[in-house]
Amino acid sequence: MEKSRLNKQIDYKSIFIVLVFYLFTRRFFADIFSQFLSDLIFTAIFAYMIIKRKSIKSLFFSFFKLVSRLYGFVLSKQIYLLLIIVVSVLAIIISRQQDQLNILSDKLFLVENKLGGTEKLICNEKDSITKVKKSVVRIIGGEAEGSGFAIQQGGYILTNFHVIEFEPTPKVIFPDNTFETAEILMADKTADLAILKVQKDLPVLNWGNPSKLNPAEELLAIGYPLGGGLSGEASVSKGSLSARRTSKDVGVEYIQTDVTLNPGINGGPMINVCGEVEGINTAGLAGLGLAISSDSIQQKWIGMEMSKDSLKDVQRITFDPDKSSLEAVRAFYNYLKARKLDKAFELLSDNFKKGHGFDYWKQGYKTLLDTTVIKIEDDPKIENRINIKLGTTDMVDGEIVYKYFEGYWDVKDEGNKWQLWDAKVKEVENPDYSWFYE
Repeated sequence: MEKSRLNKQIDYKSIFIVLVFYLFTRRFFADIFSQFLSDLIFTAIFAYMIIKRKSIKSLFFSFFKLVSRLYGFVLSKQIYLLLIIVVSVLAIIISRQQDQLNILSDKLFLVENKLGGTEKLICNEKDSITKVKKSVVRIIGGEAEGSGFAIQQGGYILTNFHVIEFEPTPKVIFPDNTFETAEILMADKTADLAILKVQKDLPVLNWGNPSKLNPAEELLAIGYPLGGGLSGEASVSKGSLSARRTSKDVGVEYIQTDVTLNPGINGGPMINVCGEVEGINTAGLAGLGLAISSDSIQQKWIGMEMSKDSLKDVQRITFDPDKSSLEAVRAFYNYLKARKLDKAFELLSDNFKKGHGFDYWKQGYKTLLDTTVIKIEDDPKIENRINIKLGTTDMVDGEIVYKYFEGYWDVKDEGNKWQLWDAKVKEVENPDYSWFYE
């Protein structure tokens, strides 16, 4: 009997079937036990089949007989065979499902990495954009236009310094197309940051954590591109993190992205998919955008607050209307620029007012955002006649309109007080390049 067992041929077919079965179900058993333990179990099974000359059929029968004896029940060979088939099929199906789950898990990991981690996976990009847009404003600075956003309750707005560099009284246009003249609270020309103050309170945006940004993480730049040349709501440009760079000269960290930052979008927020501010749009070329990181913004903010003169870089307007006829006209337009309409009205003579009061007169300047004097000089022939060229920026039906004017003012000295007596100023439609430099 012992001799016949030893002479019995090894059932290579059964071993091959078990091997194929294990290859299909290896991950399944590895998840139940461990990779090492599952390999060890099947190695023992292979060794047992070779030494004992067991076929796959006898192997499974032996297994189920052992189980039935342990639990006290006996089954027929047909039931054993059916159980073998069912267990094998289930193991293969579960293994295949596990493979699909592993593939899905890998894809999910890639999505998480692109969005910035598990905590950002639950964020809704559309909702974040809608929420952030309520806090983003358009800023009209004399020789530049840009964007800004609310950083603190009480009407505190952050923008780039270069947006308001030549405008002591920038205008802030809110998402509902109303506007105010902002006060510049503090500025840092070197860091290219400025903080403004308006009366209207906007929803404050939360700061992100740039140090935790993942490579190629998705970022969104929001602002008003092309200034007044493109009306409507704030636009969104999508890109991803390219690198983080530090400027030792400026003392700020920049977030580099592949977002193209068009003129006008500077000063707006660069956010992650959860709507947190990772930086402020600052500069860019085609396919490259730089944003000052939110960490640097907060550091520079503290520095500006501690500065003895946080407005040293800001241009100031001087008003000296009693000095001369020319300064009286200059002050009139500077008052309009600053939207100090009552002060401008005081410089007008009764001859010019023709019986109209302030409330009637100011209606003509209801839409005025900005006034820029292009040229102002004494007339070489007529005393106290001031020749002038100027441009205006108005908000009309939600769109920014630019107009240009030229003409003169006659000014009279009324008891040590210069009064704008009469004017002949007309609109110039579509002036050519030379008009600005004559």
